[in-house]
Amino acid sequence: MKRALSRSRLLAPLAAVLVLFLGGCGSDEGTPAGGEPNGGDPNGGEPNGGEPNGGETETDLVGSLEGDLNVDLFASLLQKSDAEVDEKLTTAVNRFFGIGTGEPNQLIVDSGYRCYYELPQDPSMAFIWAADSNDIRSEGMSYGMMVAVQMDLHQQFDRLWKFTKTYLQFPVDHEIGAWHSYFRWQGRVDAVADPSNWAVNYGTNTVPAPDGDEYFAAALFLAHRRWGSAGDVNYLAEAQQIASGMLHNVAVPGDGAMRPARFPIIDPQQKMVTFVPQGNSNNFSDPSYHLPAFYELYAQDGAAEDSAAWRDVAETSRAYLVRSAHATTGLHPDYASFDGVPNAGGNMQQHDQFQYDAWRVVMNMAVDYAWGSRDARMETQIEKYHRFFSSRLTENNVQAALFVLDGSSSSGGGSTALTATLAAGALGSRHVDRARFVGNLWNVSQQQGQYRYYQEGVYLLGLLNTAGRFRSTWP
Repeated sequence: MKRALSRSRLLAPLAAVLVLFLGGCGSDEGTPAGGEPNGGDPNGGEPNGGEPNGGETETDLVGSLEGDLNVDLFASLLQKSDAEVDEKLTTAVNRFFGIGTGEPNQLIVDSGYRCYYELPQDPSMAFIWAADSNDIRSEGMSYGMMVAVQMDLHQQFDRLWKFTKTYLQFPVDHEIGAWHSYFRWQGRVDAVADPSNWAVNYGTNTVPAPDGDEYFAAALFLAHRRWGSAGDVNYLAEAQQIASGMLHNVAVPGDGAMRPARFPIIDPQQKMVTFVPQGNSNNFSDPSYHLPAFYELYAQDGAAEDSAAWRDVAETSRAYLVRSAHATTGLHPDYASFDGVPNAGGNMQQHDQFQYDAWRVVMNMAVDYAWGSRDARMETQIEKYHRFFSSRLTENNVQAALFVLDGSSSSGGGSTALTATLAAGALGSRHVDRARFVGNLWNVSQQQGQYRYYQEGVYLLGLLNTAGRFRSTWP
């Protein structure tokens, strides 16, 4: 998820693969090193120079979204049958989890779709592995749990949660009170030294990455709604503890560079999520961490006394998603100050541009719209994305995935992840090409091989949304 003022993503534009792994990899105090690995989808087109701005106007908006929320867009826009959509989802998810695919429970870097692995010494614990960076991230673990609850994979959900609680979560009596119930963002598994007993390694004070914590809480609340909390895991209590900690944990002062100040994930003055709740990284945010739909879920199922506070956070995030976007293209930067001004992240980084983290923003806005906000600002912002990218599509992908916010300096080739989030945006867009975005997702190849982790994880979230299967309630 992050980068030391960035987040370690692996960029594979076109021919050469340039591996950039920055910042505290596994160190106790290291700030998360840039987002999840990307890897450039092999189906992507050449980078497009393109004109800086989209060029279309609001005359390219058609129809109405009334009654077209949280529905199967593959069916309504592409006329796919229920059986076809079910097969599409099941195949994609089974590949990710290694269900019935013949892919072994072995950490293989260069081939396959599988990202879910169980500890051979204790199969009741499982993790999501990033092959390109050879690590485990809170983001990927929480995505795995979210996909599992949406697809009714109860056993896989519980195994991921047991690993998470055992190795990632800060206990309530941890010395860093500001991070009680939060999660270490990164760790590693050594499957080589003893193939029958994989060693799990996490730094004692490895920092949290807030988006992972937000997804953990949401997945647990949804697990309670889907399966109840009377079994081996009290999902509701676990979720409420995390959500409460986000609001109420108390900052711990620092005493120099070796022990910086630590903070709660939700800044109490700004009423919004911070980038990393430590030191100077606590002084700005990441637009892709803003998940107003999840905050509304916390308001509904969390502690009653926190309901109003979470609704304030949700409204703050909606306003921030407008404020931090480019006025014309609608593109968001990876990082931005609390007032929405793009933040490069320091150390010659370029996180003031539309890069890997920012791919998720259009989907976050669509989820909020589809789950019930019906906020016209979210629709407007999503339609700006569609207007911008409508002239930058290939037959089944995007021409380029990385841009300066005004739409210039495109690079990066195609991306299954961005293709998926743009398709999910059709839940809250009336753009004339919304069916084309959905069709691109249907046709794009699922990422496999070394760079599968981030591309595939975000792809699955977008696929579930577009199919109307990313739900907050079930019949």
